[in-house]
Amino acid sequence: MSELDADLRRWVEAGILDPQVAERIRAFEAARTAPAHPAAERPGVIEVLLYLGIAVLAVGVFALAAQNWGDLASPARVAVTAVPAAFTLLLGALLRDRPEPGMRRAGQLAWAAAVGLTALALGVYIWEYEPFGLARDEDATPFLVVTAAATGLALLLWAVTPSVLQLLALGASLFFLAQAIGQWPDEYSAPLAGGSLAAAALAAIALAETGRLVPRAAARTIFGLLLAVGAYQPGFSSGGTPWEIPAFLAAAGLLALGVWRSSFQYVLWGVLLLFVALVRAIFQNFSDQLGAPVALIISGVLLIGAVLLLARLAPQLRRGVAA
Repeated sequence: MSELDADLRRWVEAGILDPQVAERIRAFEAARTAPAHPAAERPGVIEVLLYLGIAVLAVGVFALAAQNWGDLASPARVAVTAVPAAFTLLLGALLRDRPEPGMRRAGQLAWAAAVGLTALALGVYIWEYEPFGLARDEDATPFLVVTAAATGLALLLWAVTPSVLQLLALGASLFFLAQAIGQWPDEYSAPLAGGSLAAAALAAIALAETGRLVPRAAARTIFGLLLAVGAYQPGFSSGGTPWEIPAFLAAAGLLALGVWRSSFQYVLWGVLLLFVALVRAIFQNFSDQLGAPVALIISGVLLIGAVLLLARLAPQLRRGVAA
């Protein structure tokens, strides 16, 4: 019997506390002192071994392809990528309904790996057989088909089992899909790629804030980052005003959204985007006039200001991380 139990029993026998009140106190203290992460939520040996097995499978596919690709016929090349993709899809389906949290997490990792392996298998199939008139020497169309298929699969798997790993797979697929869209013209268009990525990220953020894209904390982190990358890409990879303006607008929007929704993730990406965009704009547009040392001084001041702003807002926004 613990010291608390002994005290509660003595107080009940003395008539100081009702038995019901004593039980509520005991339950409250038990909940307060319980571990933050129950044992069932901690990764176990079996879960770690499953992760290792999935990683070894993926590495084995790439090693086999790299060492023997020239000796394989077209059907074998497709099979060596399609079979692991099908296996990870099946493994994720088998583990998604298991009662153990570790098993379910391993299934989610298997499905995340399946998105990449499926994209690889489809790319190999297109390269080997050129279906539907898709030619090998076309830079944009095969890449666009593969990334669109990967995005669709990632979205489907998220709909079946919403999880952080499925959101990561969806975010990665959307990034590569945006780059494929940027390759659609004769020459790669950074504004088109960045604009496509920013538009997709904005749509995902809207879904997350209305409760339709979960887990919301992970969605805020992933798609807030994609919005920052998409807004930064047009002006600073191709280099040219007025394409620099979207980065500053996106930074202001992320900061405003972070304050409005009490989201530390949005504020973090907004501050980082604003800092990077300002530093890049200074070096790109004013380094000849101000000189590199002055530009560095200004960059340092901006960094200090960004950190102080983040530190000032952090206490009010910290509760939004768990939302």
